[in-house]
Amino acid sequence: MTRRRAAALAVLLTVAAVLGLAAAAVASPAPSTAQSALSGTGNDACFHCHGQQDMMSRKIDVDGRQKSLFVDRALYDASRHGGLACTSCHIGFKPGLHDAGQTRAWLITAKLTACGNCHADVFDMYRGSFHGSLVFGKSSGEAPVCADCHEAHNIMPPDSPEFRASIDGLCAQCHAEQLKTYLDSYHGKAFYLGDAKTAVCTDCHGGHKILPPSNPESMVSQQNLVATCAQCHPGANENFAGFMVHVDPQSPSSSFAVWTFYALYIMLIAVVFTFGFVHTALYIYRGIKDGLYRRNRHG
Repeated sequence: MTRRRAAALAVLLTVAAVLGLAAAAVASPAPSTAQSALSGTGNDACFHCHGQQDMMSRKIDVDGRQKSLFVDRALYDASRHGGLACTSCHIGFKPGLHDAGQTRAWLITAKLTACGNCHADVFDMYRGSFHGSLVFGKSSGEAPVCADCHEAHNIMPPDSPEFRASIDGLCAQCHAEQLKTYLDSYHGKAFYLGDAKTAVCTDCHGGHKILPPSNPESMVSQQNLVATCAQCHPGANENFAGFMVHVDPQSPSSSFAVWTFYALYIMLIAVVFTFGFVHTALYIYRGIKDGLYRRNRHG
């Protein structure tokens, strides 16, 4: 009888230990939970829906703008963030149909605030920039946020030739007039003729901490302009840095002096060509009158 009781007690203790371990495993988070946001191993569930070709034609309305539900997995996996979980940016999302609680303010979270979780130093620079002051202050929603310049699912390394080649086009989305005057400059012409080392927008204005020229901390302020030029032009001085940029010669408000010379230049061309046209016309007229173009003029 004692042996039976001992055996029964051993069985009960074993069952209790197993149940206790199971309960502890359920109650405590899985060891990989802390890294789940940094691991893309769980992305299959997301691409099961968003990676399907039929999603290319499906869009949702976000603040009056149409957003596609399709994500190209090949592009995403090859991007700078390809090893990250989708939920590292789409915080709070779970597989399946997303309810209102998950989708509330998801766009600004994925395109802006989630970036600060990994890029805190860069995010602080952006917050103190002209763009950041608009976004966190009086923005109408048109000021660029992180994913507007770095895209969302096809993030390229910022030091890659591909990203550098895209910078001017990115800035032109909001600054089309400045791109036009940039293309009139030596830098613009050289870059678009294939010189990838010549200055683009961010080389002069900065990348994340873009400030207006009136701000002393701006790269293009009077205090810092010489140093900015010296990055590519060693020995640059105030006279060198005083070169006028972003000037529209057809606008007197851009630079009255440049506009004056441009107007005189156009007038000079008009006078020269007019004189040439009148001279040629009179020469032809005199030739016709004197019979210079007749075949039998020599008798």
